[in-house]
Amino acid sequence: MQRSQRLTGRKNFSTIRKNGRGVTNQLLVLRTIPNGLDTSRFAFVAGKRIGNAVARNRLKRRLREAVRSTNIKSGSDLVFIARMGSGDASFQHLKEAVMTLLRRARLLEGASPSEQEAVSQTSPHGRPDESQHPASPQPMAAA
Repeated sequence: MQRSQRLTGRKNFSTIRKNGRGVTNQLLVLRTIPNGLDTSRFAFVAGKRIGNAVARNRLKRRLREAVRSTNIKSGSDLVFIARMGSGDASFQHLKEAVMTLLRRARLLEGASPSEQEAVSQTSPHGRPDESQHPASPQPMAAA
């Protein structure tokens, strides 16, 4: 990561925690907030629950690489927080988790219409929209 893409400082973290929007999955939590800059800035957090220092740093390196290889829209501050079990996940699973979170947060550059449609069918809590649920009653077509 270039220095201009690093998110540092207690003030930035507390602002994102207080005012940011969050999306989660089984491995990661993503908190994001617009920053008004031409670039996006990133931070990666791995607590002691993940493991020792070697495991935490390895996980953060893998997350940085997963983010580096994606096209993310400019103008946001993003904090990736590792959850328990993410230290044991393969790089492929981490990359898929990162992509899923970025897609749900609508931060991917040039997302295809089918990906955007899939995102629009989920509620703000990441659950499928009840109107699209197969068990929900569907309107009858006129015969």
